[in-house]
Amino acid sequence: MSNLLAYSVESGVVEAASSSPTATNDQSEKDDFSPTTEINGPFIDDIIFEILQFLDSTFIIQTCMKISKQWRQVSFLYHSQKTTLSLSFAKNSLKHVRESIILLANCECLKNLTSLDLYRNTICSEGAKFIAESECLKNLTCLNLERNYIGNEGVKFIAESEYMKNLTSLNLKYNSLRSSEGVKYIAESEYMKNLTYLNLERNRIGVESAICIGKTKCLKNLTSLNLYYNRIMPGGVEYIAKNECFKNLTHLDLSYNAIGNRCVKYIAESECLKNLTYLGLRCTSIGSEGVEYISKSERLKNLTSLDLSYNAIGNHCVKYIAESEYMKNLTYLDLRCTSIGSEGVINTF
Repeated sequence: MSNLLAYSVESGVVEAASSSPTATNDQSEKDDFSPTTEINGPFIDDIIFEILQFLDSTFIIQTCMKISKQWRQVSFLYHSQKTTLSLSFAKNSLKHVRESIILLANCECLKNLTSLDLYRNTICSEGAKFIAESECLKNLTCLNLERNYIGNEGVKFIAESEYMKNLTSLNLKYNSLRSSEGVKYIAESEYMKNLTYLNLERNRIGVESAICIGKTKCLKNLTSLNLYYNRIMPGGVEYIAKNECFKNLTHLDLSYNAIGNRCVKYIAESECLKNLTYLGLRCTSIGSEGVEYISKSERLKNLTSLDLSYNAIGNHCVKYIAESEYMKNLTYLDLRCTSIGSEGVINTF
C-alpha cells in the first residue's frame, strides 16, 4: 500500500472518507457517501460490489477507488460493511506522515479495521496519539508500530486509551523507550489486559522495566513476550519467573541480555513458566551450569524450541540435553557459535 495515503493527501480520497456520512448541508458531500442508483458506467453498483469481494484491500484503495466516482463510492460502502479489515503500509510509504495519520485516524470507512501495520514510518509520539484517540480505530486487535520512534510518550497514549482495549497483539520493537516509564504504562494498564503478544525487542529498557513487567497484574493473557536485546539483568527475570500472570506464556525471548546462569535457574524452577514451548537465550552469558538447569527441569518439558547460540557452552552441555528425559519434545535446538566440537555433535545422536 505504498501510495495510499500519499495519494490521499494530494487527491482527497481518504479525506472524503473521513467526512461525516450524516452531513446534509452539502449535497456533493452527501453524494460521496450514498450508493449510486444510476448506471454511470459499464457496471451497475451490485456488480462492482461483487468484483470487490475478490480483491484485497490494498488493490481496492490504490486502484479501484481511482477508476471513477462510482467505484470510489461502492468501495467505501464495501469497506464499511466488511466484518474485518487489515491495512499494511510498506516502510517509509507515508510521504506526509502527520497529515496521513490524521486522515487515517478519522476515516469512517475504517471502523471495521482490526489489523494496522505501520512498520517503519516514523510516526513518532504524535502519530501514536492520533491513533490512540481515534474512535474509528477502536476495533483494532493487531497494531504494529515497529521502528516508529514513538518513545515513552507514544506508549503512554496507546496504553491509556480506552479505544485500544481490544488489542491482542502489540509490536513496539525499536521505539526508543530506553527507560521503565513506557513499559510501566503497559504493565499497569487496564486497557492492555487482552494482549496475548507483546514485542519490546531492542528498546534497551533495562532491569527496572523488566521488574515492572514482572510485577504486572494486567498482562495475564500474554502467550508471547519478546524482550530481546534490552539490557535486562538477573533481577528483572526473577520477577517474571515468579509472576502467576505468566502462566499462559508459551514464547519467551530473553536473547542478548546478560542474565547469566542464575536467571536460567529462576526460569527452570518456575511453576509459572511451565507452559513454555519456545525459550530464546541467545548470547545471554550462560554456561554449562545454566544448560544443566534447563536439561534437569521437569517444568520445561514442554519446550519444542531452544536457542542457546552464542554462549560459552561445550560438548558436555550437549550431553545434558541429549540425555535429558525432559528435553525429548525439542524439535529445534540452536547451538551456533558455541564451543561445541565434533564430540558434542556425536552426543546429539
